[in-house]
Amino acid sequence: ITCFGRAWSANDNPRFAPFDVVFVDADKTRLLDYVEACVANDKLLKKGGLILVDNVLWKGLVLGASAGWSQVLIDEEEEGMTDRELRKNKRARKLASTMHSFNDAIAKDERLEVVLLPLRDGLSIIRKR
Repeated sequence: ITCFGRAWSANDNPRFAPFDVVFVDADKTRLLDYVEACVANDKLLKKGGLILVDNVLWKGLVLGASAGWSQVLIDEEEEGMTDRELRKNKRARKLASTMHSFNDAIAKDERLEVVLLPLRDGLSIIRKR
């Protein structure tokens, strides 16, 4: 089943739900909404089910977000970049900060168990308790 545009809500009744596994590779700013839709009740994801979330290390930049961005390093990195490259770089840092916040929130959620695999852009395997 593929859902575009929004996470499933408790009122939705997918034909084959509840699922054992849900894979999320979607709008990074709404990842917590997607996970919450899976965890809020057992209609979408079974208890003990898995949520797989892609790109949780966002091009390796999440480490910089977790340590706090150093303006000196940012200035050095951006020196000589075109306007387009600067916008792309700022967007990447913003998404890395978003992913850091997501990772932090998921790790603190007592309803979940999380394993983060540092493969490519990172993959979180989240188990619903």
